[in-house]
Amino acid sequence: MKFKNLNISSEIKHALSDLGFTDTLKVQESAFESIIDEKDLIVMSQTGSGKTAAFAIPIIEKIDMSVSKAQAIILVPTRELALQVKEDFDDISKYKNVKSIALYGKEDMQVQRKKLKIVNHVIVSTPGRLMDHLIKGNVNEIKYLVIDEADEMLIMGFIEQIRNVIKRLPKERTTLLFSATISEKTEELASEYMSNPKKILIESNISPIDKIEQIYYKVPGIKKVDFLKKMLKREEPRKCIVFCNTRDEVINLYRILNKFNSKVCALHGGMKQEDRFIAYRDFKKNKYNILIATDVSSRGIHIQGVTHVVNYYVPFETEQYVHRIGRTGRVDKSGVAITFVSDREMERFEEIEEFIGYKIPLKGGYIEKKTKRTDDEEVKGKRKKFKDNFKNKKRVQLELNVGRANSKIKVKDITFAVGRIKGVDPTDLGQINISAMNTRFFVLNGKEELVLKALKNKEVNGNKFRIKKVNKKRR
Repeated sequence: MKFKNLNISSEIKHALSDLGFTDTLKVQESAFESIIDEKDLIVMSQTGSGKTAAFAIPIIEKIDMSVSKAQAIILVPTRELALQVKEDFDDISKYKNVKSIALYGKEDMQVQRKKLKIVNHVIVSTPGRLMDHLIKGNVNEIKYLVIDEADEMLIMGFIEQIRNVIKRLPKERTTLLFSATISEKTEELASEYMSNPKKILIESNISPIDKIEQIYYKVPGIKKVDFLKKMLKREEPRKCIVFCNTRDEVINLYRILNKFNSKVCALHGGMKQEDRFIAYRDFKKNKYNILIATDVSSRGIHIQGVTHVVNYYVPFETEQYVHRIGRTGRVDKSGVAITFVSDREMERFEEIEEFIGYKIPLKGGYIEKKTKRTDDEEVKGKRKKFKDNFKNKKRVQLELNVGRANSKIKVKDITFAVGRIKGVDPTDLGQINISAMNTRFFVLNGKEELVLKALKNKEVNGNKFRIKKVNKKRR
């Protein structure tokens, strides 16, 4: 269906035309009538399928311009996504003059309260910061509540905050839940707070992974910078995100690359919010075509037109690999995901292959120059040789008595805490697994005593914990 054939105002059609939108995507066409008719809705659709416009267009159409109070709340998991969704609302409503505001942590509450006193029809917010304003009575009389990236928010532990937000909103409202997946917890939340919701499941004939060409290069750590320079020169990406595991890695790599390429910017959690927004905005608007980032960007930012994703370091969590490469190959586009793998990272990389059920092709590098990897027996032999060599290195698993259910601990907290220990290198840290009640991670190369001593009686991200070695089970 064409956007010009939708029953929406000419102002919205004009804005969509400016954005280059001509044909509706499946999720947009499927959700439109239900949202216009103010029906509760559960929508499962892949990331990058056009979900934001699916709820933004009908909500903007339904905003009563004679009412100066907020009429819609959009809950999102991260401040980056809050800023992006707010910008999307601004773009679609620019000729209708619908006003939007983004609320998130680490911005002064008084500044946000002053902004709220100005006419704002749509509030895009993270759950925690919205609760702060609801307690103060700054937000009320809402007609639409959108829970965006629902499963992700539940995984991040926002369930109670979401419940508290909903309890403070008017019961007479339309609730819309959008998510890439629908878990049991999401179903429970929907049954508790939604009224006979219609379910829309958008299935794609092509898996997002299938739209992404995945390759890897074997590159020693000390050679990665030079190899990245050569790869960028050869690939000439229109828009590329380079992922590192820590903010220090981002800072160091940015300083090096910026000397040889002026169109490079950086994004990590240690930056001021204003600087983060400027970096995100300038990358989106093509002032820069290379963004060096930590995983704060892999879930929080959805930018169209990313042609390449580079894993400069192998991520510590297998799921994080999928989120990283998902920044390319969005909507109806294809993309390329390239991973640099050193010997020390090979075990983590093989765990990723097992997780995604796909043998990622080796394209060469400084160590291996072969371009094909089709002989299964040859591959198995190489992997066995590596694993046999790896077993000769000391590999000890440590355990913290904190997990997702009893703390706010995240993988980045472990990498940051261990990375600051004198005598311990980031490559000395192996796989990290955060379960409900504990966190386990491997320490390599005999560095476990340094880690045990350094983290004893310490806190990670405000979480007090006990740390111990994991005893191997006898067979």
